[in-house]
Amino acid sequence: MKYLVTAIVLVCFHSCCGLNLKPYNTTAYGMFVGYDYNQDNFFTLDELHRSFTIYDVNHDGRVTRHEYTAYVNTHTPTLHDLSHALYDDYDVDSDHHLDEHDFDNLFSMMDVDMDRRVSVQEWENYWVHQFIKYEHLHSQHKRR
Repeated sequence: MKYLVTAIVLVCFHSCCGLNLKPYNTTAYGMFVGYDYNQDNFFTLDELHRSFTIYDVNHDGRVTRHEYTAYVNTHTPTLHDLSHALYDDYDVDSDHHLDEHDFDNLFSMMDVDMDRRVSVQEWENYWVHQFIKYEHLHSQHKRR
């Protein structure tokens, strides 16, 4: 994976100039291009699983909060707060591990038409919503 999803290394190119994810649709599209590994203009569940392998430091098939946020803090520290919020969203059963169940749930949230592949439009809609939802965590003018 080139960054996730997260969302977290997905926007490394923004961190060099202070974190500014706007325009959100452009950031989301850049993320999509990075995660569409086979470049077929669709994001699949296999590509989602592949994207999370970079965080799985001990290769046990699960991603802990520490693994996830340590990677983000190393590569894009300005996304620290956002990474915690996204992790909480991803960890649907609140067991403090991201695993197949959580990945399936995240994928289903993006795959609105349930055709087992996420189009560019579905991806952008999902991520723009997330960026707006968590704007207070990544805005250049966030309060300290």
